Amino acid sequence: MARHAGDDEAGYLAARRLHAHHRPLWLVLWGAVEGHYIALYQGDADVTPLTDTTPDGLDARIRQAQAVIARTRPHSYWHCPVRGCAWASITPTPHAPCPSPREAS
Repeated sequence: MARHAGDDEAGYLAARRLHAHHRPLWLVLWGAVEGHYIALYQGDADVTPLTDTTPDGLDARIRQAQAVIARTRPHSYWHCPVRGCAWASITPTPHAPCPSPREAS
């Protein structure tokens, strides 16, 4: 049975949603040939690429990896520069007046 680009539209859409949620520290892709989602860590810790066959499964793997990174490399993820703010890229909840990581760079 031949594959068509439209067959993977849901996979690409789910990958875009995951990427938007976990950026800028994670690049999330849909691997159409393999039939799984892939997450590549963009921070300064050595993290093996993560894969899963479902978006929820990959989201759970990313969160688990972030918890390990936070414990073992506490300075390898982004923290809000506003004094007293507890926001970090491992707990991304949009709020004001904290700048996004791109604005702080």
